[in-house]
Amino acid sequence: MDKISIKIPANKKYQKSIRLFVAGLGSEMGFDIEQIEDLKVLVSEAINYKMGEEGLNLAFLVGDESLSLEVVGKDKNEDARALAMRDAILSALADEIATEGDLLRITMRKTHA
Repeated sequence: MDKISIKIPANKKYQKSIRLFVAGLGSEMGFDIEQIEDLKVLVSEAINYKMGEEGLNLAFLVGDESLSLEVVGKDKNEDARALAMRDAILSALADEIATEGDLLRITMRKTHA
């Protein structure tokens, strides 16, 4: 499994570049267009929820049939309802989500037609 790490400063202007990166990565891996759009939404949501004053660290774990995104940063909102909403949005698009402290892991698997 390959790991690609990116650290972005606390500035939302880099979100568009990360979306383009994940779209290119998904395309190279053979994800279909619908899944690539889901990947872009997932990375945007993860950045929105985790971007703090220190910025955040992203890691893309590239497998043969899956792509996992690990986002390390402080949750902007500690409210249980807001976190439940985040998890509901991410769960609707991702195959798997997991949280552990400041780590949020999102996994997408390729579908085969």
